[in-house]
Amino acid sequence: MALTLDNLIQQMLRASEPEDVFGKLGGNPEEGLRRQYRAMAVAAHPDHNPGQWAAANEAFRQLKGWYEAAQRKLADGSYDRAERIRATSGGRTYVGYADPICGDLCDLFLTRCGTDLALLKVARSPRSSDLLQAEARALRRIDKDLAGQPVRAHFPTFIESFTLRDTTGSQRHVNVLRPEHDTYTLAEVLQTYPRGIHPADAAWMFNRTLAALGTAHGMGLVHGAVLPEHVLIRPSDHNGILLDWCYSGSIGEPIKAISRTYADDYPPEVAAKQAATSATDLYMAARLMVRLLGGGDEPPDSTPKPIHALLRACLIPAPARRHSDAWQVLDDFHTILGELYGPPTFRPFRMP
Repeated sequence: MALTLDNLIQQMLRASEPEDVFGKLGGNPEEGLRRQYRAMAVAAHPDHNPGQWAAANEAFRQLKGWYEAAQRKLADGSYDRAERIRATSGGRTYVGYADPICGDLCDLFLTRCGTDLALLKVARSPRSSDLLQAEARALRRIDKDLAGQPVRAHFPTFIESFTLRDTTGSQRHVNVLRPEHDTYTLAEVLQTYPRGIHPADAAWMFNRTLAALGTAHGMGLVHGAVLPEHVLIRPSDHNGILLDWCYSGSIGEPIKAISRTYADDYPPEVAAKQAATSATDLYMAARLMVRLLGGGDEPPDSTPKPIHALLRACLIPAPARRHSDAWQVLDDFHTILGELYGPPTFRPFRMP
């Protein structure tokens, strides 16, 4: 039975969500939505409803609004999905439909607050609240001290923090961050390229990590977890972002917690519960660079000798003998890259 204007008007009057108008969209929801919209637009078009021009014109306008709302819900993954999280802080309400990303300590929910997207980082256990509070302190300081500086681009954008009461009545700490679009973690890079990537590609990823660490160390902060899951890259502009400041602290303090998944990537002083310093972060950054090059505990034989030597100097077990100045390592690395590859050029890096 063909859809009539009267049927369409009644359907939209009863609707409270785009799903009430367009229904199930099938295996290709974008195409399904377009197909449904086109069919309904024909029913609402004034040319097909002589004598009902005003009603048809208003129905067509409302249909367009429902279509745009459906497109937004498809874009953020919420179309025809149940809420996974709803949280209110002050005048803001965050609603998320997508399954969370599960980290070591937290679950990360992509949510919408009005027209803006936000990432809610929710402590899985109330016992982790102090770690999320450490992240909030670090990111607030970074946001304040680096405002307007280009290096600010290498750090997450903190929005706010609050506590959320779960179904058991426990209070869980929540940090709200701005999502970074068109990015990949270095864990995803390693999964895509298990044999490693070209040193010239790994170079800019290492450069961005060193710049973030040099900046943080200059503020007296240790990141404490420079691991594949915690470095984001954006291939389109070669930016790198150092994530997850839950493990951070002041230089000279022991690291309070570690990622069990990457326990072997920490330097000896962490397991010994000794003071963490800038050298601690540089050890983990160098270890990550070794992985990107296709190595394990040592850089692979294919690594250019000057890069091999620089990484080995960052991986010395004794922290007092290890490189500890990220800016100096970055400067030395730039010199090495110039000698090996010439002046810097933009080298496209592709992820599937």
